[in-house]
Parts: sequence; C-alpha cells; structure tokens
Amino acid sequence: MLNKPRYPSALFLLCLLFPSAGAFNQLAGQNHNSRPERRSLNAMRVSQVLHIDGKLDEEAWLKAEKAADFFQYEPHNDREASLATEVLVLYDDHNLYIGARMFDPEPDLILTEMGLRDEDNLNSDTFWIEINPFDDGIYGFSFKISASGVQSDANISLGSGWRGGDFSWDAVWKSAVCVGPDGWQAEIKIPYSALRFPRHQLQSWGINFWREIRRSRETSSWNFVDRRIGNRVASMGLLTGINDIQPPLRLAFFPYTSVYLEKNGSDRGWAGTFNGGMDIKYGINESFTLDTTLIPDFGQVQSDALVLNLTPYEVKYDEKRQFFTESTELFAKADLFYSRRVGGRPRAYFSVNQELKSGEIILANPLETRLINATKLSGRTRGGLGIGVFNAMTAEARALVLDTETGLEREIVTQPFSNYNLLVLDQSLKNNSFISLVNASVLGLEDGYISNVSGMEFRFLDNSRAYRFSGTAALSQQYRRGIDDNFGYKYDFTLGRFAGNWQYSYSRAVISDSYNQNDLGYLRRTNELSDTLSFRHHVFAPFWSFNNMTNEITLSRNALFSSGQFASFTVGYNLNLLFRNRFMVVLRLSLYPLGQRDFYEPRVAGRFFETKMRYSVFLMYSSDYRKKIYLDGNFSYVRRQAVGTQEFFWINFTPTIRLSDRLRLALGFEYGKNSNDIGYVFHSDADNIHFGQRNGKTLVPSIRSTYMFNNVLALAFNLRHYWSRVEYTGTYFLLENNGELRKTSLDHGKPDINFNSFTVDAKLTWNFAPGSQMSLVWKNAIDTHQAEIINDYFRNTRHFLGQPQVNSLSIKILYYLDYKSFSRP
Repeated sequence: MLNKPRYPSALFLLCLLFPSAGAFNQLAGQNHNSRPERRSLNAMRVSQVLHIDGKLDEEAWLKAEKAADFFQYEPHNDREASLATEVLVLYDDHNLYIGARMFDPEPDLILTEMGLRDEDNLNSDTFWIEINPFDDGIYGFSFKISASGVQSDANISLGSGWRGGDFSWDAVWKSAVCVGPDGWQAEIKIPYSALRFPRHQLQSWGINFWREIRRSRETSSWNFVDRRIGNRVASMGLLTGINDIQPPLRLAFFPYTSVYLEKNGSDRGWAGTFNGGMDIKYGINESFTLDTTLIPDFGQVQSDALVLNLTPYEVKYDEKRQFFTESTELFAKADLFYSRRVGGRPRAYFSVNQELKSGEIILANPLETRLINATKLSGRTRGGLGIGVFNAMTAEARALVLDTETGLEREIVTQPFSNYNLLVLDQSLKNNSFISLVNASVLGLEDGYISNVSGMEFRFLDNSRAYRFSGTAALSQQYRRGIDDNFGYKYDFTLGRFAGNWQYSYSRAVISDSYNQNDLGYLRRTNELSDTLSFRHHVFAPFWSFNNMTNEITLSRNALFSSGQFASFTVGYNLNLLFRNRFMVVLRLSLYPLGQRDFYEPRVAGRFFETKMRYSVFLMYSSDYRKKIYLDGNFSYVRRQAVGTQEFFWINFTPTIRLSDRLRLALGFEYGKNSNDIGYVFHSDADNIHFGQRNGKTLVPSIRSTYMFNNVLALAFNLRHYWSRVEYTGTYFLLENNGELRKTSLDHGKPDINFNSFTVDAKLTWNFAPGSQMSLVWKNAIDTHQAEIINDYFRNTRHFLGQPQVNSLSIKILYYLDYKSFSRP
C-alpha cells in the first residue's frame, strides 16, 4: 500500500519551462492601462423600404451616423485596424438594418469560399454584429455574413469563448453582399422577432461590430476588446437612438412532412413510412420564448461515430438533434443535463434476455424510446433573472418475444412512459457574475422510481474582472418503492486570476460515492476527491516567429472520496503555440511519478488495479486554413508499467483539399495500437476478478466532402469506417487485494473482438425560402461484432459488407410560417 505522497516542488519545473516574466512582458509590448472609453452609436429611424442587395445606395444610408476606426483584436491588440471599416445602423417599426463597408485596396485578394450555414471557419472575409439588447454583459446574439454570402448566427454568453457560441440557434434574417473596386459591402436586415429586448420607450443596446481580413488573419472590432480578459460579451459599445418600438408577437410555426424508405438488415425488403409534425416558437412576452416539438422526426440526424468501448465508463456521444442543441445555454448550468438521455436506450433494454422463458426468442427490442413531445421555455427578466424550463415525454417501450413452441407472442416493457423535467434560475450580477439554481427530475424510468437532482453554479468576479471565484454543487436523490432511498452530493470550486499575462488558480472537486446524476445528466465516475494547482503564462502579442503563446503547469492529486485512499499524483505541462504563418501546435505532457490506482477498471467497489510510473505525450497540429491543402491531426503516446510495459499509440492525420470555393474534400486517417495492454475480462465474485493481456489495433478511414451549388443548395457527404481488433495473448491474471496481478493458469479461451462500424450519410439541402428547407438524405449503417479476428483490411471489408445493414432514403420538407405574414396588411 502506498502512503499519501508529498507534493514535489514545482520550482525547478517552473524555472525550466517558463521564460522570465520580464522577457515576455517586453516582447508583449502592450499597454492596456489606458483603455479606450466605451463607444456609442446613434441609430437612425427610416420610413422608406430598403432593398437588401448589398449596395447601400438608398438615401438613408448616406445620412446615417458612421461607426469607424476599428481596433485590432489579433494579431496586435494594441493598435488600429490596418484597413478601414464603416458601419451604419438604421431601424423602423419592425426591423434593425446594418450596412457595412469593408474597404480594401486589393479587392481581387478578398477570399470568398462558400460553405454551409453556420460554418464558422470559412476561408472567406467576414463581417459580424454582436448584440446584447439587455446590455447586461452576460448574453447576446451574433449575426455573421461572409464575403461569399454565407450566413452564421449564434447565441453567445460569457462561457462561449472567443468566436464561440451556440451555433445551432438559427434566426430568420436577410442579408446580401457586394464586392466592388473599393472592397466589399454587406447589408443586413434583422427582424425584431429574431431578438429579445425589454419593453422600453427608448432602447439602449450593447453592440459591437467585427471584421476579419482572411488573407492576413487580422480581426478587428469597433469597440475595443482586451484579449488579456477575452470577454467580448462584456466589451460591447452602446447603440442608442432606437425609440418607440414594440417587441413583436413572436409566433412561428415549422410544420414538416417526411417520407422514408427503409430496409432493415433483418427484414425481407423495403418498408415505407410517412411522418408529420410541427415545431412551434412562441414569444410569451418580450423576454421569454416557448419552443415545442410535436411528434418530432430525427431520422435524418447524422449517424453517431461509434467506437469499441472496453472501459468501465459509458461513451458520451454528441447531441445532433437540433431541438436539443438550439438555445440550450441556460440548461447547461451546473452540468446536470445530458439531452441524449431523452429518447435514449430503454432502461431495461439489456434485461430482456433474463426475462425470457424456455423456448422464447426476441423478435424486436427497440434501441430507443419514442419521443412524444418536448418543450423549452427560456428567457430573462428586466432584473437579469434567467428562467429555463424543459419538459419531455417518451412513450412506453416494449420488446416483442415469441414462444417457438406455441407460436404465441408477448410483450415485455423495457421502459414505462417517462417524464423528464429541468428547471433553471440564473441571476445576473454585477461585474459579469452570476448565480444559478438547477433542478433535474425524471419519473417513470422504472415502476415506482423517481430521480431528483438539485444543484447550483456560481461565478463571482471582482471589479477588474481579473480575479474569479466559481464552482458548482449538487445533491442527488433516488427513490424506489420498497427500497431505501439513495442520496449523494458533489461540489467543486476554482479560485484564481484569469486575466493578464500571468494567471494561476486552485481548484477542488468532490464527488461522493452515492452521488448519481445519470438519469438526466452524464457523469463518468463518482467517489473522487481531487486538488489541482495551475500556473499559466500568456503572450498575446506577436514576437519572433510566433503570433501568441501559452505555457501552463498543473499539479494534481486525486484520491478516493470514501476512504481517502491515494489514487494518483499528476504533473502536467501544456504548451499552445500559434505561429505567424497560422500553423498551430498544442503539446500536453503528463507524468504520474508515483503510479496510479484505478478503482474503476475492476468493476467491483473497493478494489483497485495498481500501475507503476506512467507518462503520456499528446501533440495536436493544424496548418493554415487559407491554403488549398491544409492539415489537421494529432499524435498521442502513453507508457505505463504493470506486469511488464504497456504502450498505447494513436495517430490522426486529416488533409483537407479545397478544390474550389464551392468544393472541399477531407480525407481522414486514424490508427491506434495497444501493445501488451492489461485489462478487465470478467469477475465471478468480489474475490475473483480476472484480467487478461491483450493487443489491439484500430483503423479509422473517413471521407468528408461538401459541394455548394449556391448559397441555398448544398450536398454534404460523410463516410466513416471504424475497425477495431482486440486479440488476447492467452495470459490471464487474478487481481490481488493490494492491486497487483497474479498470473493464473485458468484457461478463459480467447475472448477476442473484431468490431466494425460503417456509416454513410449523404444529404442534399435546399433552403428554398427564409427558415424553410427541403432535405434529401441517404443513410447506410453496418455494425458487426464477432470473435474471429480478420487481419486483412480488404478481406475484413468484404466480410462486414456482406452482413445485415440498414439503408434509409428519406425526404423531408420543413416550412417556416411567421404569424406576422398573416397579420400584417
């Protein structure tokens, strides 16, 4: 048994890896002590009808007040923009209008790559507006247009990060661009129905205008944004002069119809289905919006990237259903909501086999519960109180079994009718701080079962916005009829400096052994206690061959919460480098000098698997996206000691070819290899836990391509083949109470695994009217899991292509109906 370790001194590492502060500060050369004052711009009311064509030739544009003299955000955050930009703002009773002139003496060099809506990293010049109608420094909206006419929009917040946000949020707005001899121009019309703003006679909105010159990768803003703080939402200017406008009735209907032709591998032929339903968006008042989906259809959602999972943890897959990704920033508070739980695998899906009687076989066992409807209510009051309410209902799920002797069929309920609820209260405070209360509850996953989790999240900043105290806490409760109730808790907090060149923080995280949030949330593991110290240095200004740099040292100690047993001590080093030629490198080094105790791999409470010293290297790189061919990839290597040496190697290499401004092709290649891996096989009881020695190889080729016929018609193609092999050597071990392994002569056979997941997603999308879309989708999926190892790629491919597969061809039409189009004469 290891004693709790003493922390090794980090002084030597800090001196070695961090150059002197004086040298870096001299290189940075930035003086932010005298920041520019907050700017303001007066909007002008217009009565004439503006034609959105990107030309800005109406008389009203000539009279409007100009926002000019932009500041660089990058590469240099201490000087004016290299090219001039002018922005004009008009408004009427129904819309906000923005006109922008991006002057450029070399218009032939303006980049104009086309792409899908919300594709945020096009090789194109861009202009965008960020608006915060409540001017609270917490939340806002972003509307972006590229020089090629591609729209992007997003909900933004304090936690969005630079250029981040919720891009699944889609508003209905109009825009047009025009490239001319003096540069390019953009004309934008944003209906008030796309915004939320207070019911005031005179409006004062937070606003900022941004421009990116793609060929030089220069980004600039009208109101200055300090990169050392990086809070763009709280660094907006002020838009004044909007007078006597009324928040409109925000009521929109999105009816849809869809037709599917599907062939299941176990069926004899093709089967057709017809679906219909509707999404509704209703603005209850100027601040709150109700979103509901009735009889939803998610059949065209892109396929999951399945992987072979040998770990004791559940794999977390990304949410791709738009209703669950759009406008969900409030529901992410305290990290208690994992939307894939709604409409996911039935609770008793794996229990059907245990309920089979003699002679019975399973005819059908649905992988997903059917979503009946889902509703979201969200908004923010004048006092800065954000309120979010989520509710969803899923139908009873049943497996169908057949008695082969009598021919009788019967149903087994795998999950009763279930109800999912989430309530969030989020109060904005001064200095861009907030405090949130969250409650998540689920009813009906099992007969007589109720799950409830209550939590909070907070973030407090001082007047300088440099020092922060933040954290979360939650209490979980599970009630079952006839069984003792279960209670658990977790909390974490972080305290430190998060602005300026030098930053540092301390954090603690505690999760009790009885805590459970996985009925509506996601948590990999419980029973943990960790303490972490972090020291960071940022260089924001270009120097030598670098555009910017970040160094970070972390020291972390992890233990078991219930007993305080040592789990690991980690020394980590992170380096982020962005070169002047836009080549980016991220390096992460981790060292476990005292080894590691894994309390989860044995799958038995109180037992652990102990390894000796371990270290890992991770390297990620990305080249200049302005080039015709650019590269993304990463490399990782892990080495540890446990009954010999285990090595884990992974490489990812993805070149992307920009064949034209309309066509892009990405070819992905991933390869991983595990040598002499030691892992869990099975356990018969708490005293007999069996491990095995195994070797593994994983190969993942992929193809992604997008062709833009024009700004409203696009074809996207994605193909992915995941092939993983796990081959046992025939050497097996018993886990001892001290965490070590003892070789056993027991013969477990060879529980080898040959796993394939093959998916094709092809989607033709036509945005035939604002907010309306028709999509034609073909999906193909093959998943195979067998014990016979096939080491030849082409023979393996021929084999799995001959296995049962699912083919789906569908067409879906979604139409946008705005209440105003019926009510306005």
